[in-house]
Amino acid sequence: MMTQQQAPYNLEDRQGRQSGLALEAVRCALQRMGRQAQFQFVPWLRAQNTVKAGQADGFFPASRNAERDAYATLSATVAPQQWRWYQLSSSTADPLDADFRNRSRVGAYLGSNMMQWLKQSGYMIYAAPYNHDQLLRMLLAGRVEAVLASDLAMQEAIQKAGVDGRIRSTLQQDKPMGLYFSHQFLATQTSDFLPTFNRELASCRKPLAAGGTQPAGSGPAKGI
Repeated sequence: MMTQQQAPYNLEDRQGRQSGLALEAVRCALQRMGRQAQFQFVPWLRAQNTVKAGQADGFFPASRNAERDAYATLSATVAPQQWRWYQLSSSTADPLDADFRNRSRVGAYLGSNMMQWLKQSGYMIYAAPYNHDQLLRMLLAGRVEAVLASDLAMQEAIQKAGVDGRIRSTLQQDKPMGLYFSHQFLATQTSDFLPTFNRELASCRKPLAAGGTQPAGSGPAKGI
């Protein structure tokens, strides 16, 4: 399975230990099914293209879009996500205002569903870095007026940078994420594979204290 380095969803440390909100939910569900899987961390666009080319079975965590649906099928939710606009606290712009897209320089990370949505919606895109840390730096440097980002990942970046008081956010939409299994892979499985995986996911996730979700414990933090 293909994924990317994106705290708190999926992480791989220098010793190769793998963990994270989404990865542990997926690993737990597959283990309950008696299935083996390896998780490979690569840039997000490459993760998707590798599955599209038939060189891997799936990628995650990902939200739905039509391009991905053409070559893969999305599972039930593996992790929660909100698309939020992030701006400097000093900004007076309203990202939900009708004129915002025509007059504001914005960004999202490369290969994301958010980036595709911005393009399709006609926004003026001035930043397309590889991750949320870079996206935050571009916002702080004033290269863009706002960025559209995954809430949990951007909050990790904000806390790591120690700039909580300098940033504010506005909800665009809820966009939970699942695992995209390639059509080619699913064609080799029995018809109950995806329904069973989805049921096991429900057992592998539990409420976070803060109101989100997290997976149940599922063994050592390394690939299976």
